[in-house]
Amino acid sequence: MKKIPKISQNKKQIADKNKLIATSVFNNKLRMLKSAMSESINKEALNIDCDDIEEDTQYTIFISLSDGKSRARVCHTSDADYDNAWKKVAKLANDLVDRYKIKPVWVKADIVDVVQKVKFRDVKTAFLSLKYEKFFRKGVSLDSKMKMAFLESEANSYKLYDYTMLPSSKWKEGDDLVPWFNVKQAVQYLEWNDKKDFPFLEPNAYFFDCRSFFLDTDGKVYELYKYGTNCGRRIQDEVDGDFVKNILTTSSQYLTRQLNADGRYIYGYFPSFNSVMKSYNILRHAGTTWSLMCAYDVTKDGSLVPTINRTIDYLISQIRYKDDETAFLLEEKSQEFKLGGIGIAILTLSKYMETFGDKDYSDIIRKLANGIISLQDPNSGKLTHVLNAVDFSVKEAFRTVYYDGESSYALTKAYEITGDIEYLNAARLSIDYFIEKNYIQYRDHWLAYAMNAFTMHVKEEKYITFALKNAWENLDKIYNQPTSYHTYLELLMETYDLYLRLKEGGCEIEYFRSIDESRIIDTIKHRAWHMLDGYFYPEYAMYMSKPDSIVGSFFVRHDGFRDRIDDNQHFIDGYAKYYKIMCNRNVN
Repeated sequence: MKKIPKISQNKKQIADKNKLIATSVFNNKLRMLKSAMSESINKEALNIDCDDIEEDTQYTIFISLSDGKSRARVCHTSDADYDNAWKKVAKLANDLVDRYKIKPVWVKADIVDVVQKVKFRDVKTAFLSLKYEKFFRKGVSLDSKMKMAFLESEANSYKLYDYTMLPSSKWKEGDDLVPWFNVKQAVQYLEWNDKKDFPFLEPNAYFFDCRSFFLDTDGKVYELYKYGTNCGRRIQDEVDGDFVKNILTTSSQYLTRQLNADGRYIYGYFPSFNSVMKSYNILRHAGTTWSLMCAYDVTKDGSLVPTINRTIDYLISQIRYKDDETAFLLEEKSQEFKLGGIGIAILTLSKYMETFGDKDYSDIIRKLANGIISLQDPNSGKLTHVLNAVDFSVKEAFRTVYYDGESSYALTKAYEITGDIEYLNAARLSIDYFIEKNYIQYRDHWLAYAMNAFTMHVKEEKYITFALKNAWENLDKIYNQPTSYHTYLELLMETYDLYLRLKEGGCEIEYFRSIDESRIIDTIKHRAWHMLDGYFYPEYAMYMSKPDSIVGSFFVRHDGFRDRIDDNQHFIDGYAKYYKIMCNRNVN
């Protein structure tokens, strides 16, 4: 039988066909976003109530595109007619795809809603009222026609907003004509986008909110919060079990990707421009590994285990011995032994034994606990914080209050592992000192961990009251904290765990009976929801330099979107305990 020859397509035909398919897929994504945007506008009209905004600028629409690997490209346009505005911006978006060969993984659409005109000379008043950097959550146009306009995400991620004149800075009246807007950064950003226009300054600035819609890789369009501290992230009504398990999975897997060949982590990033942190901290190394085990307890993700094992090995390699019975954890760069480092090493090793049970670190734990006792005043209970590694001399009597809570928690865990009452007594001595010095004022999460563990063994009223006060007397401050402040959820969850244990045991202590449980629950749920402002959803990550390197992790907005291993640690610890108590018990 004669073979029929194959008809080969040339490369250009194949490329043209693939381009047509890609264009069709992309324009379908745009149609989905327009549908969501149109539905929103039909339900509630836009509120463009600003004298200077002319009729031909009534509808200003932005499209942001990212392939998931690079910073989003953004285009925008305005028109008096909504459909015309959309057609124009859709064409610009297609032009961006062609010009930069973008394969859009994430697509976001924003339409300007509320506009506020502010005189340039008055803008600094709004910025000076801010307590935290990156917390001005509005987009800006430098002209009334919305030609030179930037989304809030663009302005904060690319440092177009200049926060150097905040009260904590050295900026003085008259230092700069435009102290709140970084013209140099804006020029650089526009050049990166191949735009020949450069920032021009009118007497007024026009700040705006947007209605925003994000199309994720799951094919769903998510409406985003439009203003406030949660501006720009998807609307999340409830922090339920499935959701928490997902963010624990993504953030813990992020930490595994930070593992170096030597068993250390990449310490962290400032992701706006993918700046890698060069320093290291053994205390945070240990705490990060501890958090991976907390995540593992919930997710049972076996891919975490090799990272846990390798980082445990590195941790043990940094233990140094003063004598046969006393050990410390070395901070190699500064050549010092920190009280908190000893404490978190004990906690990490004991957590490993509890989680996996295949290795016995009890002897190392005992020697590290002896190291803590060697730093404790046997009369007052006060602890010395830092020693010189060379000769074990005192370097700093006090460094941070968190070392105290860590060490008392570690002593209790050492008692549980070894059965040696000396460690529980040492923990008691420390806690008596904390009570005398009113450590409740510090809102210390490690103290909450310590008291929850200690009161399992010592059930005296003064300790239980002290433990409960640590959360209850700080509840308003914790609820209203505008930053994500990740350690607050840990503090709440450890204290609520203690509260539930007392409740189930029929506790009759007076202070316990004075607590309104519903207020604690409300605060826990609020913090768990509010902390998502620090989760790198793709709609946040797409405006950073390398989105795929940080998506699904946790960050600290007011420190340059800092994404450090210990930031992820504390978010993970809090959410893991939240899952175990609030989700597993269905607490309402």
